[in-house]
Amino acid sequence: MKQWMMIWALLGCTPAFAFEFPQVTDHWLREAPPNARMLAAYAKVTNTSTETLTLTGAFAPDFGMVEIHKTIEVDGVLRMREQPALALPADGEISMQPGGLHIMLMMPERSFKVGDEARICLIYADKDGNEHVQHLDFPVLKK
Repeated sequence: MKQWMMIWALLGCTPAFAFEFPQVTDHWLREAPPNARMLAAYAKVTNTSTETLTLTGAFAPDFGMVEIHKTIEVDGVLRMREQPALALPADGEISMQPGGLHIMLMMPERSFKVGDEARICLIYADKDGNEHVQHLDFPVLKK
């Protein structure tokens, strides 16, 4: 490790090129019946940096598959469409809520009840295409 990087680390400082994760608030996972094969999670993701980021996906250790979905109406029927990438402009936000954008959690490996937490990891790409993973614990709520 270069000497100046060691000094930064020892002082607890963050170099100017460090990645600034978005602020995630109001994050929660909807309680579902024990046999449910799909659950939904919601959050407000705010980019407090001066750089545009892209939310490129998510994963969760307790689920076989995770996708970001958007609920849309097609010919009078509500359908979900995977969103492979969502732009998150500088000082912008993405609001995931029931009936709109959400994190679709499929094939749960265990059941979740109110009071539990589920680890969900959001994946972002910076302006250079580098990926960064943010690990979050989503509380399970009955809403």
